[in-house]
Amino acid sequence: MKSVLLIRLSSLGDVVLTTPVAANMNRAGARVAVLTRRAFAPVFDGNPTVDEVLIFEDRGLWGWLREIRARRFDVVLDLHGTPRSRLWSAFSGAPRRVRYDKRAAARRRLVWTKRASPGLAGNVVDRYLETLAPLGVPAGERTPRLYVSRDDGPSAAMAERLGSGPLLVVAPGAQHATKRWPAERFAAVAERWRARHPGTRVVLLGSPADAPAGAAVRAALPGDVVDLIGKTSLRDMVRILNRAALVLSNDSGAMHVAAALGRPTVAVFGPTVRAFGFFPTGARAVAVEGGPLPCRPCALHGRSRCPEGHFRCMADVTVDRVAEAAAAIAAGTST
Repeated sequence: MKSVLLIRLSSLGDVVLTTPVAANMNRAGARVAVLTRRAFAPVFDGNPTVDEVLIFEDRGLWGWLREIRARRFDVVLDLHGTPRSRLWSAFSGAPRRVRYDKRAAARRRLVWTKRASPGLAGNVVDRYLETLAPLGVPAGERTPRLYVSRDDGPSAAMAERLGSGPLLVVAPGAQHATKRWPAERFAAVAERWRARHPGTRVVLLGSPADAPAGAAVRAALPGDVVDLIGKTSLRDMVRILNRAALVLSNDSGAMHVAAALGRPTVAVFGPTVRAFGFFPTGARAVAVEGGPLPCRPCALHGRSRCPEGHFRCMADVTVDRVAEAAAAIAAGTST
């Protein structure tokens, strides 16, 4: 087994979670190539276990179909499981082809019945790592990792805005409205943290779509706030997160990046339950979630509004709980 192609095109968090698979294949002596979208290629910057990053946009669907076949990979690991990635795998000519099991049916049943099957135990990383078993490769490395040195900071312009003091990074957005903890609660936790850690600068990160959430945090948080939502490249975002003394987030790509960097991370989860496998992975990351509700989970990926109208899965997560989790994880006492 000399060469391996690992396929995962999106999204940011999912791409981050593939890194243990690459690490274990590298330990087994394979040359590892990763096929992903250009936007997510910086996830593999400096990664010593990945030999090559292939960019989907460079060739597109049919171009990569031809190129993958021409390269004669020994193994293709399909960690995406879409019609496109299945096509590439099927026509790759690779002697060994393995696709990860999304547990899609079990996850849908969980939404419908609110009962998790035993097959949903573990997290997405565990499901990716299952693809190694048919190859006889041990899954010794199970923690997602990004490789950024503490000296590898953001661009000079960004660094000037951030200053040299400690950073509290808040990522208040999420793709779906039901995954967003109220912005004023993020602001309240940030204000408590700043009171206990004088000199801390609050930094807001996220995509352009998260701008309203960022504006709401700014409106509720007195004092200096550096709003970089929609203003950073992924590379700069990674380097800013790598400087963070604490990261507060919803269920988002920034959460997985921060956890993979080993930064103290507290993520708020409402409609998404642990059995879906998306909770943050890492010794310094913790999820704070709403209590059991008969309507939870309400969807696989989130909704534009609470179908019950009360939004208790998020409303029941108090500022006190998140602030306490932040203090514990930063002190290294969280369990």
